[in-house]
Amino acid sequence: MSRNPSKNAQIFLENLHSHKTQETIETLANLLEILETKQDPEPTEIRLVQNIYEFVEKFHILEENINNYSKEFQKTLPANKLASLYENIGVNGSIFRD
Repeated sequence: MSRNPSKNAQIFLENLHSHKTQETIETLANLLEILETKQDPEPTEIRLVQNIYEFVEKFHILEENINNYSKEFQKTLPANKLASLYENIGVNGSIFRD
């Protein structure tokens, strides 16, 4: 397992778009639709609907935060810092900041 957190974040995001994950999400959406349209649902079914909505909301937040983290991590990579350094040379004529 890679020890690079950004790489793991990228792998997670890539796996979210896998066929298996999409099937799982579709199955959960179908279950939610069935439970929401059920006449006279049981208390357990009502709680399950609430749990699914909470899960989906938190999952979207998690996905967004991991995506943002991955982008921020990419900005701090040494290659990006080196590119930034060279950009400053063009502006200031020197790599050293005053």
